Amino acid sequence: MLKGMIYRFDRFELDIDKVELRSDGRLQSLQPQVFALIALLVEHRDRLVSRDEIFEKLWDQRVVADSTLGSRIKSARQALGDSGKAQRFIKTIHGQGLRFVADVRVERGLPAISAGVDAEPAPAPYSPAGSG
Repeated sequence: MLKGMIYRFDRFELDIDKVELRSDGRLQSLQPQVFALIALLVEHRDRLVSRDEIFEKLWDQRVVADSTLGSRIKSARQALGDSGKAQRFIKTIHGQGLRFVADVRVERGLPAISAGVDAEPAPAPYSPAGSG
């Protein structure tokens, strides 16, 4: 995931550094893998993301059932007010994968505080593997 990036689409704001999805400024409660799925799709919105790639990125090559991915996709759609029928944000290409199809505006988050003697170390980067 790209550090410092904020993605805006429709009424949503996806803040990568804060690991937050906000709708109309209100924080949406998400499981870590659901956030990671939305972030993966948004960051690669220019192309289809295969199911194999999703399994690799979200579960770090661990074997999980297809129903687990289906559950995460359903939760991601619910968080966005989307559905499998409407597919305004997450489009399923049957037998191939998923694609994020909404228009996205990309912004840089606030710059990190310059490192000084009293500066605290930056938090470790977010990784979806092992969570959820």
